Amino acid sequence: MGCSQMATTPKKRGDLSSVLGRPCKGDLSSYPAEIIRHIKAIRINHPGWGAQTIQIELVKTTPYGLRELPSISAIHRYLKQEGLVKPTVPRSSVPSVSTSRKIKRVHDLWELDAQGAVKVAGIGYQALINIKDIKSKVHCMAFPVNLASVHSQSKVTPYYWSLRLAFLQWGFPKVIQVDKASVFFESTSKSPFPTLFHLWLVGLGMELKFITKPPPAQNASVERAHQTMEKQAIQGQHYTCWKYFFKYCNERRKRMNEDLPNRSLGKKAPLQVFPNAAHSARPYSLETEQELVDFKRIHRHLAKYTWYRKVGKNKTLSLGGHKYYVKNALPQSYVQIKFCNRAKKLVFRNGKEQILAKCPIKKIDHLALMGNNTKGLKTTFYKINHFKDFIL
Repeated sequence: MGCSQMATTPKKRGDLSSVLGRPCKGDLSSYPAEIIRHIKAIRINHPGWGAQTIQIELVKTTPYGLRELPSISAIHRYLKQEGLVKPTVPRSSVPSVSTSRKIKRVHDLWELDAQGAVKVAGIGYQALINIKDIKSKVHCMAFPVNLASVHSQSKVTPYYWSLRLAFLQWGFPKVIQVDKASVFFESTSKSPFPTLFHLWLVGLGMELKFITKPPPAQNASVERAHQTMEKQAIQGQHYTCWKYFFKYCNERRKRMNEDLPNRSLGKKAPLQVFPNAAHSARPYSLETEQELVDFKRIHRHLAKYTWYRKVGKNKTLSLGGHKYYVKNALPQSYVQIKFCNRAKKLVFRNGKEQILAKCPIKKIDHLALMGNNTKGLKTTFYKINHFKDFIL
């Protein structure tokens, strides 16, 4: 059908004149076509201007008064309708441990963090992954990571092994507190999918807690541990290989845990005050890691999330680094995704909460979570303790 015509002849009003006819449909359909064209032209020429700015420009540069122009919300709806406004990406938070939980016992909470690259005489740039128990002040691990330059950062595999080595010595903690680094947290997404490292810890029975405030408000203990280990094992020292550096870090940790006085513990060493911190009584071994990873825990954890993803032109989307084809989804739209623990499937819904598809989650198995099988873990463990060079 054609557009409806105005009954009277329009009057010219300066440079901007009313034009016979209305837009056929859509937002601003009750306003003259010339106003609509002007709004669109302003937006195209000034893509950073919002609806409020456009409305003010119309008042200042045309004969129309504010009452004769569309409202700010109407202009915004029109811009959105014309594809001149990027759709709002829905957000969803990451399930985390309550910040009000009190630390009552040793190994209830560990702080974990990687120090920035430090140049170590003889072996180049290293980043120490330090782990501290909050209650006892025990220094659970100081794992050096060989880096290419001062700007390099540790990859995820050394984090796995810093924790495995700490678990072997001290047992499992209940909660591990970390920052929102990309190895723990899909930081590029507004509704992040948990990393495999995150799900590995969940499967082993631990919770990952993300700090919400920068140090020293949170993670202050492990931040101090960076400085302490640098003074204890780096300053004034020279090493011929990575193995001897790691060995000396372990020797200094042992000295600090057993002998060196700690101010916050009445000038006594951590294990002198908390001898029960020698082990958490929640044992771990490389041989039993695969058995300890419980997928029931992982499935319950995934069921707490809600994700939002934009559907591509080919009706695919990415979740957790894997592509999913959603046949009934509208291209360029956003879909809501939840994990159904009962069906063990991802459920995709559109904006009207209508189910579009159900499909199994991809690539979350023992090999993906652990990075290796039991034999491979034992081989890597041997290399870490016997090879001179950093192997990760």
